[in-house]
Amino acid sequence: MSTERLDAAANDAAASASARHAERSGSPEVTVRRPGPERRDTSEQHSQDWSFADPDAQSQERTGRGRHGYRGAGGDPVAWVTWLFVLSFLTQRISALPNLSIPMTVPLMVLWLFAGWRLGIVTIEPRRTFLWLLAAGASAFVVLPQVMFVNQLYISVNSWLFWIVIWLPACFMLVDRSRETFQRALRSITNIGVWLGVVAALPLLLQFVGVPYRDYLKDVVPAPFLVDGFNTAYPFFYDSPLTKSNGWLALEPSFMSFTLGLCIMAGLLSRARTWKVAVATIGMLCTVAGSGFAIVLVGLLVMVLTGQGYLLKKYLMPGAVLAAIAIPTQVGQVIISRLNEGSSTNSSTALRTFEPYVHLFPRWVDSFPRVVFGGGAGSSRELVEGSGVDGLVVPTVAKVFYDYGIIAGALLLFVVLTCYVRGPEPAIAYAVLASMLVLQPPAQPLMVPAFLLSTLWSPVPWGERPRIVRRSGPRGAHRRRSVSRSAETPGSESASGWRAGARTPSSSTRSVGE
Repeated sequence: MSTERLDAAANDAAASASARHAERSGSPEVTVRRPGPERRDTSEQHSQDWSFADPDAQSQERTGRGRHGYRGAGGDPVAWVTWLFVLSFLTQRISALPNLSIPMTVPLMVLWLFAGWRLGIVTIEPRRTFLWLLAAGASAFVVLPQVMFVNQLYISVNSWLFWIVIWLPACFMLVDRSRETFQRALRSITNIGVWLGVVAALPLLLQFVGVPYRDYLKDVVPAPFLVDGFNTAYPFFYDSPLTKSNGWLALEPSFMSFTLGLCIMAGLLSRARTWKVAVATIGMLCTVAGSGFAIVLVGLLVMVLTGQGYLLKKYLMPGAVLAAIAIPTQVGQVIISRLNEGSSTNSSTALRTFEPYVHLFPRWVDSFPRVVFGGGAGSSRELVEGSGVDGLVVPTVAKVFYDYGIIAGALLLFVVLTCYVRGPEPAIAYAVLASMLVLQPPAQPLMVPAFLLSTLWSPVPWGERPRIVRRSGPRGAHRRRSVSRSAETPGSESASGWRAGARTPSSSTRSVGE
């Protein structure tokens, strides 16, 4: 008999004797292992090391989505977002009904949300839904005191209904709002931006080679089915032979610029290839409109302030080259001239920022009942259109308070604010919010891409920033990996296989920002 077999037999005999002794004395059983290769307990190894808990683990378990794709019953949310983004752009000049200046994007958005809800792609966000219902009820109920106390009242039911429907997406959120899915959506929107950049550049390139601008969509679609009341095409400046590009499909060049600005931000935040961002930027330059530049500039500022400036490094040199090429051109000179146009009362910037308040504020404060209850839904637009100032628009803040008064207006404004908080990327959310509050009127075709890149993704399932759980190794070695807050909730199970709240040897927890 070999030495190993003798040792094994001795160990078996010792184990049997120990078991008989434990039975007689009532002491705990002692297990004696046979000599041989040491077997490691996988779970114990995790407890001795830094554990990695996927921040989206609970979301994946709830939605049935894995790390490498969406496996929910409703389909891929990225495809749902992408198609709505594309269709809303293609149909924004088409009227929902003949001779009705309501874009097709309004019923499209409602039907798309309903279909997504039925398919399980989107679900109801309870807090924003409650606030939306409260604001809708208050703005409808305020009609009674308006009729009783406000003089020179103007009420448009269609205006109130249109506003409420515009902000209906605030009641919804995507079921799968994981970081990976959001990044895939950003990459998809970036690819759309490449195509839109080409479409925006084509009208201006044709003009450079001698082909004058022509509204081909107007030639194809009958006039009753086209949305009117927008400056679809207008020259660089007075008597200029060149027309700003709207890509033939956007309601205005500013709408094309705004959409391309969002696509550029999606590319920067998803680390897209430089040429993709460059194509979208060239398209935005061809619009010669400031809406997209405002989105990009505010977004870049937020990225720098929130510690995302490192994402911009590879775009600095190509951006400088593109700027050096564009500035000497007529397009670049027109864009630069708009930087200080706010001082002129008839400039586009002035007509969007402070000129509306010059016309609305004196009339609003002239009557105390109008301050409290408002002048009626649509009354601000009626006053602005009657001023005789061409190009004067009604900003969001001015509209809600002039039309609905202090109380109902504050609730409506709060709905607007909640659509852009707790989103996955503050650079996009805050840029859109600043544009909506300062520059852009609440035009529904502009709201759709903003909702698709911000509102429907909030609140993010990973909540606050991920936490770091530090666990000591057997030799005191430490490694750092991110872990979600939910992984430490008692009764929940982290991705490492350990149940949170269980006793783990040599474990210590500290909170560190990602």
